Amino acid sequence: MAFLDADTYEEKYNLLAAAHEFLSDHLINTLAASMDVVIPEGDLESRFEELKSCILTFKRFEVSRR
Repeated sequence: MAFLDADTYEEKYNLLAAAHEFLSDHLINTLAASMDVVIPEGDLESRFEELKSCILTFKRFEVSRR
């Protein structure tokens, strides 16, 4: 739930990295859907890396509005 409540992609990335050992295909699909992305089917590790890559891309273009 903390992933969904995270305000920045930096926070999302850190939470994903911390939860690596607990991830499942279903959870990766849910996290990806919350970001409006689709992670292709494959082995769990490659899907994890793909989700991390998406978050890093979003983070790169994230603009602080404060």
